[in-house]
Order: sequence, then structure tokens, then C-alpha cells
Amino acid sequence: MCGIFGFVAKDNGPLNLGVLERVARVTQSRGPHSWGLAWVDLQDRMRMYKQTGKISDALGLLAMARDAKMLIGHCRYATHGAPENNLNNHPHPSDGGWIVHNGVIGHYRHLIDQHNLHPVTECDSEVVGLLIENLRGSRLERCVQAVSLARGRSPFAFMGLWADRLIVARANGQPLHCGETKRGFYFASLAKGLPGEVAAFCDNEIYEYGEETHV
Repeated sequence: MCGIFGFVAKDNGPLNLGVLERVARVTQSRGPHSWGLAWVDLQDRMRMYKQTGKISDALGLLAMARDAKMLIGHCRYATHGAPENNLNNHPHPSDGGWIVHNGVIGHYRHLIDQHNLHPVTECDSEVVGLLIENLRGSRLERCVQAVSLARGRSPFAFMGLWADRLIVARANGQPLHCGETKRGFYFASLAKGLPGEVAAFCDNEIYEYGEETHV
């Protein structure tokens, strides 16, 4: 099942750790086996942390990202690859950034063979990041292609983070919501816990934050 969450600041506005903790607790209901974060700080440095176990047992560690201007997070329900091997947990690397994914890619082995990918984990979600690296076009175009190839007919949600971009996708009915405040945008699989004006992302569309771009 899994759950994802995230944040994008407005004008480098501060992340509200209390809101992030609340969203993380709610998201854990979709994935208790491991959790992870990737973020871009105010100096444009990329950071990542992930570990086995429930995020509610380690909420204090979210303070690592207190200076985040963009952030993605994941609470994992393990389906492919044991969570005790931290390599299998999210985020996964992709083209100099990180990705998180919610869903099951039943045909991931076919994608590996078809596109000559070289995974280093047992997690099906890693394929999304590898596709983004191996396809052609701009980063946004490669994300669009990767999502189209990986989602199939299954519920699918994705966030990718790079130093200058956060890209969000929802497909085939997988839940994904956004809450907007004066400080920024908060994202989560579940609407409960999100601040401000909350709305669901449109299905089968991709959004890019960092510039006002939407495809």
C-alpha cells in the first residue's frame, strides 16, 4: 500500500515541523515497515535519510529537515524486498535526485529487460528512478514517460526531487492530496492532517514545482 508526503516552500518560507509530524503520523497508516526523506535545504544542498521501522517511533528525526525548502517522504509497506535491507527502502536515487513511489509495479521485471536497466535492490519502485535516468528528453519529459511505462493499469503515485525541482504524479485512482498555506504546499497520500485548503491532485496528470509548470 505505502504512503508518500512532501513539501514545497513559497519564497523559501519555513517548513512547519509540527505539520510535517502530523502528516507523517497519518501516512504511517499506509506503511509501517520503513520510512525515508529526501530534501533540499536553504543552501540548495540535497539530503536524504531512510531507515527500517515506523516513522512514529522516530518523529524527532524529522528535525533534520527543519531547513527544507522542498521535501519528499515515504512510509513503506514492503511488497518487493525486505525492509531490513535499507537499500530496498525509499527514497531511491534517480538522475542526481531521489524518488518515492506508492503502488505495485507488477511488470517491473519486464521493464528491466526491455530497457536494459541495472537495479541494485529488490524493490520494484527502483525501476521508476532507473527509467528516468535512461529515457531521453528533459527531466519532466522523462518523468512523464517513466510514469506512463511504470503505472500500467495499477494505482500509482510518485514524487521526484532534484535540487531545483519537485515533480508529482498521480494515476489510476491512487490517492494523493495537496494542502496550501501561506508558507507553502504540503502533499500526502491521505487528506487527513494536511493544513490549509486541501484538494486532490487530478488523476493521470503530472505537476512540476520549482517553476510554474504543469503538463
